[in-house]
Amino acid sequence: MRRLPLPQLVASLLVAALCGVALLQAIRPAVHSGRMGVKTVRTAHLQHPTRQFRELIEYLSNEMRRQVPAGTRVLIVEDVQDLQLRMIEFAVLHGLVVVAGDAQVKVYLQKDPAAPYGMWLRTQELADA
Repeated sequence: MRRLPLPQLVASLLVAALCGVALLQAIRPAVHSGRMGVKTVRTAHLQHPTRQFRELIEYLSNEMRRQVPAGTRVLIVEDVQDLQLRMIEFAVLHGLVVVAGDAQVKVYLQKDPAAPYGMWLRTQELADA
């Protein structure tokens, strides 16, 4: 059996280590998704806060798609910055045009304990400018 010279051996080990690191980085998203899936199934019977927030976000997205036709100029009004950013994302994903002025429809959230997930997505038609 032939032995590799020391520089070639070090280079081979370095390449193997870099490939291992790259492989670990590549499987991280799959491991995260798998863990989230298992957590979702395990907590299906519980009222877990993360699950409730995810369901709220899905509800708001579906309501925006249902209530506002694509191509509409919308003004998003929301005090909670995280929810405002999510609503802007939904608007863009559903083909709406988000504007700061000259909007056709104002979209806002109304808190109500009787509403699904504690709030309604409301829309208000604005006078054409």
